[in-house]
Amino acid sequence: MRPQNLSNVLSKMLKDLGLAETAKKYEAITRWEEIVGEQVAAVTIPERVSHGTLVIKVTSSVWKYELTMRKQEILQKIHQVTGSLEVKDIQWK
Repeated sequence: MRPQNLSNVLSKMLKDLGLAETAKKYEAITRWEEIVGEQVAAVTIPERVSHGTLVIKVTSSVWKYELTMRKQEILQKIHQVTGSLEVKDIQWK
């Protein structure tokens, strides 16, 4: 048997168990800095995904306003990076 890349093995296992889409929506949390960049990641904390909504804690009201204005852009980036449409909304708190 040939050695396999762990990432490929995990991806196949999640798919076989029917958990691939569930895992994809959590990528928005685990890859948050890649999605929004270092500056935004420094002032936000991704908390959870609940019923298609990604909940993000924001350190200030100024940033909360800025991110609210950029919500659609960030959602598109989430879909692009994760390859999934599981996250349908973002709640800033």
